Amino acid sequence: MSTTILTVEKVTKYIRDLLASDRILSDLWIEGEVSSFTTASSGHGYFALQDDGARMDAVIWKTQLRRQSFIPRVGDKIIAHGEITIYEKQGRLQFSVDVLQPAGIGLLQLQLEQLRQKLQAEGLFDPSRKRPIPTFPHRIGVATSATGAVWHDIQNVIRRRFPLVELVLAPTLVQGDQAPDQIVAALSLLQAEPDLDLIILARGGGSLEDLWSFNDERVARAIFASRLPVISAIGHETDVTIADHVADLRAPTPSAAAELAVPDLGEIAAYVAQVQTHLRRKTRERLDAAQREIIQLTTRLHRASPQARVAMQRTTVTTLEQRLRAATTRSIERRSHALDRATAVLTSLNPTAMLNRGYALLTDAATGKAVSSVTSLDAGDAIRAHLRDGAIDATVDTITPTT
Repeated sequence: MSTTILTVEKVTKYIRDLLASDRILSDLWIEGEVSSFTTASSGHGYFALQDDGARMDAVIWKTQLRRQSFIPRVGDKIIAHGEITIYEKQGRLQFSVDVLQPAGIGLLQLQLEQLRQKLQAEGLFDPSRKRPIPTFPHRIGVATSATGAVWHDIQNVIRRRFPLVELVLAPTLVQGDQAPDQIVAALSLLQAEPDLDLIILARGGGSLEDLWSFNDERVARAIFASRLPVISAIGHETDVTIADHVADLRAPTPSAAAELAVPDLGEIAAYVAQVQTHLRRKTRERLDAAQREIIQLTTRLHRASPQARVAMQRTTVTTLEQRLRAATTRSIERRSHALDRATAVLTSLNPTAMLNRGYALLTDAATGKAVSSVTSLDAGDAIRAHLRDGAIDATVDTITPTT
C-alpha cells in the first residue's frame, strides 16, 4: 500500500493531466438538455447539461461564445463539443465547450461547424485577406474532374465570353476518401504552372457527403496558402463549403465561376463602341468650340492688329487730306477772287492808267513830291509833268486858282 501523501493541488493537477491525455474525454460530443444558462459579466457562458440519469456543469469561454451562431436557452436539447476539465479551485469537473448546436443535427454537420469555427478563429475566412480577381486574365488553372460535365461547362463559357484565355486543367477526384489529397496536389501543381493568373476549384452538385472533400481542413489550408487568387464553385448555389469560405471569391455554380473569371468580349466591344461614340461626340464638340473661339480671337486680333489700325489711320489721313485739299482749293479760289477784285480796284486807281488817257502827273522838280494844289506852287517854281511816254520839265509862269 502506498504511503505517499499528496496535496489537494497536486491531486487536481494530476486529474487535469489525466483528462487532457484521454483521447475520448479531450475530444467529446455530448447530447443533453440545457437546465440553466447564464452569461457572466466577464462574457463567459455557464450552463448545465442533463438527461434522465445525470447532470454535468459546462462552460463556454467568451472567445468561443462569440463565434456561435446558436445560443441555447433553458429546456433546449443540444449537442455540444469540447473536453472534460477540472476546475481546480473547487475541484469540480466541468465540460469546456467550443461548439454548440441544436440536437438533431448529424455528425457531419457538427464536425463541419467545429472546423468552421476553428478556421474562422485562425483568420482563414477574413475578408481583408481575400485578393481581387484579375480583370483580363491570360491563363486560368482549373482543378476539377477531367471526365465530369463541369470541365466542359467551364470551357464552353470561357470560349463564348473570352476566347483569348488559355485554360490549364489539373485533373483531380472531387469525391471520396482520396479526393482531398488529390485536390491539394492539383492546387500545388497549378501553383508551379508559369504565367497563371488565377485558379478555379470546381465540382458539380451533390449531397453533403458528396461535397465533403471540400470541407476537408487540408483543402482549406491549401487554398489559403495559394499564391494565386482562387474562385470556388462547389455544388449548387445553396451548397456552401469550407472551401467557399476560404476562397478569394465564391461562385454559385461552376458556369458562374467561369463567368466571374473572365470579362465578356461582346460587352467589351459594345462598351468600346460606346466610348468611341462618346469620344467622337466630345471631340466634335470641342473642335466646334475651339473653331468658334478661333474665329472670335481672330476677329479680336484683327481689330487690335497694328495693320488694321494703320489701315484705319490711313483712311483717316486720306479723308483729312481730301478735306484739306478741298479747303485749300476753296481758300485759294476765295483769295484769287479777292485778288482779282483788288487788282481791278488798284488798276482803276493806278495813275499810269490816267496817263494813258491823256492826263499828266505834276511833281515838284526839286522834291519829287506830287503837286496836288496850286497853293503849293509859286511863280517861277520848277515842275515836272509826267506823261504816258515820258516827262517834261517846266517853270510856273502864272498861277490861276479856281474860283
